[in-house]
Amino acid sequence: MNQPLKISLNSQNSFKFKDLTVKISELGSFFDGNAEVHFHFNDLYMVMSGKAIVIIGDKFTGGSEIEKGELRNCKIENPVEYEIKKGDLLLIPAGFAHKIKTGKSKLIQYVIKIPYEEVI
Repeated sequence: MNQPLKISLNSQNSFKFKDLTVKISELGSFFDGNAEVHFHFNDLYMVMSGKAIVIIGDKFTGGSEIEKGELRNCKIENPVEYEIKKGDLLLIPAGFAHKIKTGKSKLIQYVIKIPYEEVI
């Protein structure tokens, strides 16, 4: 029989359950992040408050591998911008470069890392 499960956040405001990682992300006003790509998981953003622009592209150049399957500081080619705000969900597939920019408001969101396995 299944039982309720209570999980507490760690010091990085995140928790991991099996292969799923959930993080509470708080980005201050006028935040301009670096582009990143991960190949082994999808990101699902669930916006709790504020708004931001997420810049996404399936083509990118450069970047440094910070760990296996994860690049940082790449350049997004032909970027597409998505505005996100309270109540929005945005799924960023594995292999897509992405970065976040906030304006005047702070952004609070859940970032859910969903494992990705390529199906052949």
